[in-house]
Amino acid sequence: MSESLAVGVDIGGTNLRGVLANETGEFLFREEEKINTEDKNDISRQVIKLVDDFCESAEIEANDLKGIGIASTGPMKREEGVLIEPTNIPLDAVPLKKPIEKKMNIPASLINDCIAGAMGEKEYGMGSERDAENLVYVTMGTGIGGGAIVDNHLLLGESGNAAEIGHFTVDPEERLECGCGKKGHWEAYCSGKNIPNYLRMRFSEIGYERVQNSLLHDLVSGDYSEIDARLFFDAVRKEDGLANQIAEEIGSMNAIGFGNVIDAYAPSLITIGGSVALKNESIVLPPIQKQVKDHIRNLEPEIMMTPLKEDVGLYGAVAEAFTSSNQSESRYL
Repeated sequence: MSESLAVGVDIGGTNLRGVLANETGEFLFREEEKINTEDKNDISRQVIKLVDDFCESAEIEANDLKGIGIASTGPMKREEGVLIEPTNIPLDAVPLKKPIEKKMNIPASLINDCIAGAMGEKEYGMGSERDAENLVYVTMGTGIGGGAIVDNHLLLGESGNAAEIGHFTVDPEERLECGCGKKGHWEAYCSGKNIPNYLRMRFSEIGYERVQNSLLHDLVSGDYSEIDARLFFDAVRKEDGLANQIAEEIGSMNAIGFGNVIDAYAPSLITIGGSVALKNESIVLPPIQKQVKDHIRNLEPEIMMTPLKEDVGLYGAVAEAFTSSNQSESRYL
């Protein structure tokens, strides 16, 4: 085999995506399927079959691969390669590393999906183009998370759960509770899952008489339990006054969150991904770029959307496969 190949896998809340890629980040084959969660070993079996399919398509053997990198939401025990009560997967524990390595006889490595985003950006995205030694990847989707590379070192933390930036505090009044059980966290106000909670809270504070005259009211026929982030951003794009006001508030909290990120990690580059940001760039990005300077002590970095789009985690999983297969050559450890 003339080139080095590895498999990258991204485990989401609903789907499992995988790619066979070379070391330059070219995706040669890719597959996507629904996650099976009837048994704790179902996902490892899916990954094994995925690797077998790729090997058949590429006409290679599994031991020709450098390794398998797996990106997933946590919590996790990274070194053991086990997910622990993972978000959106109804299982107590999901072993991945041991069953995959036992069956395939090649290295398998598990990494937090947000940290994988930072690796993908560093190796194959804007971090590579900018030759950035200090960068942060921020995902703004169902939740808010991040991954950081500082002085060319990937920050992993205890059990591989570093850079839980979505749990930085942006509201000292602690008006909303985060999914983690604490109050005032960035994710509780500005994530796709929790923007509806913020909307309903603000409706009660603003007064329903004004709300009833808004497009937000009309879009759900007055049933505010039906409001979601997509409808909210639709109303902003249609220049509804109330929606625009609340978008400005969310933008200000995002700027505070990014300010915390900048002062915590001192990056020269921040890239942003996740469904909320990628689908609503013109609404999400400008307030951050305009207001973040009001909240920082460190130098203001370049802040931009990731050019890797929704595949940033897959690129990170590929990078993890190549770097973890030979730790002595890893530029992150």
